Amino acid sequence: MNHRTRNIPRWILAFIGSLLLFASVALICIRLTLFNQDFMIRQVHTTNYTATVRKDLTDSIQDVGRGSNIPPDVLADVVSEKTIATNVDNYIRSIYNEVPFKIQGEDQLKEKILTNVHQYAQQKNITVDDTTQTNIENLATNAAKNYSSFIEIPYLLSYGQKVMAFQSALTLILIIMSVAFLFVFIGLILMVRMRHQRVRWGSMPILGAGLMLVVLPAIIYFSGVINHLGISSEGLYRFVTRYITAFDLTFVFAGAILIVLASIMILVSERMRTKKLHKSY
Repeated sequence: MNHRTRNIPRWILAFIGSLLLFASVALICIRLTLFNQDFMIRQVHTTNYTATVRKDLTDSIQDVGRGSNIPPDVLADVVSEKTIATNVDNYIRSIYNEVPFKIQGEDQLKEKILTNVHQYAQQKNITVDDTTQTNIENLATNAAKNYSSFIEIPYLLSYGQKVMAFQSALTLILIIMSVAFLFVFIGLILMVRMRHQRVRWGSMPILGAGLMLVVLPAIIYFSGVINHLGISSEGLYRFVTRYITAFDLTFVFAGAILIVLASIMILVSERMRTKKLHKSY
């Protein structure tokens, strides 16, 4: 009975330590994902989002061109995917760094449209009169104006601004949680005399935090709820679902690392206990 009573404070500290470590690691995961512009940019590249933006923009320009009897093939290569990728990356960085976004490539797009249409007219021996020239210039000007609307995502800007507003608070909470965990962890270790028991009890909060980090995100991932988001744009849908999935799996990977670490500590403690028993005989 004395042994059980003696372990009650240890289990309480181990539980508190698990909660504090869980909170600390979860905040680190959030800091490395939601508050990290490079994380979002990686998801953009992984889903090939820029290729979808290029296709949508090209389709829009071709649709307008059809009204002026310009074949779609003439306007198929007016948009550079490299330029779009640069603009998307810069747009995301402007959100996280809170600086105005300035789009690049509008003049090049306009010039490319004019060049392609005039080359097509020369090849087909089509006379470009003043009216036709005005229509071509209007097409190029409107395409350049609409260029930014395909790059800038309004609610992405709102999301980024809301996230960055909590950056300072997140850092402060992370420091408090980490320091509190260290105090609890050290207190738990000091409550145990034998070395192998210290290692084993030290693994308890780590194991508990690891399980907390793995279970709920894993349930969300395997439930398929992320794939049921109601987003009409195919490219944006792939980007958002990939972004949320990668964010969710970050917790799973972090929890798995803690579980492996705790398992190693348990094995080490068991080996230390075995050695101690052999020496005692």
